[in-house]
Amino acid sequence: MTVLAKSIILDFIAGDENAFAQIYSLYYQDIKAYCFKHTRSYETAEELVSDVFLKFWEARAQFDPEREIRPYLLTITKNVTFTWLKRMLTDQKMKTDFRGRYLSDQDGANQDVVMTAAMDLGRLRKAMGQHMPVRRREVFELCKIEGLSYSEAANVLSISKETVKEHMSLARKDMSRLADAADYLYLLIPVLTSLNFIF
Repeated sequence: MTVLAKSIILDFIAGDENAFAQIYSLYYQDIKAYCFKHTRSYETAEELVSDVFLKFWEARAQFDPEREIRPYLLTITKNVTFTWLKRMLTDQKMKTDFRGRYLSDQDGANQDVVMTAAMDLGRLRKAMGQHMPVRRREVFELCKIEGLSYSEAANVLSISKETVKEHMSLARKDMSRLADAADYLYLLIPVLTSLNFIF
């Protein structure tokens, strides 16, 4: 792992553009990869990377030269990406475009993408297990992940269709609460958007 000389960091804090260029060159690829993973768009990822480095440049005077740059940049990147994801949730066109890109990635049969999708779904199930009662989680998985109708889910679980509707209503509220937490938004949005789940 490349470590920047402290002199470069101090020059950056002082406003040296050459020092900034060295930092940009060192961390650009990592930040872009992170942004692309959560947006599925190279164009959007580039825009978010620009936002990240602009924020870093503007806040350079407050940066502690004893701190590591990479974790600091990652925090900015998470905040910028989180803001974009929240905006995407409220914009139908952005949401539709995102869903199309996510499904297109999976249709491409790229092994890495398929594995990532499976891991995302695994994390989603784990999150639901931590924040949702067992029966409610079963109903959600049958209806939203397995694609069963409310009637079919009711038959599988030997409960009424009205009970299924009630569980799904509560599950939506549970998911909305999770989506408001940055730690879960990153894994919830790709999977739930691909399932056409509307908060």
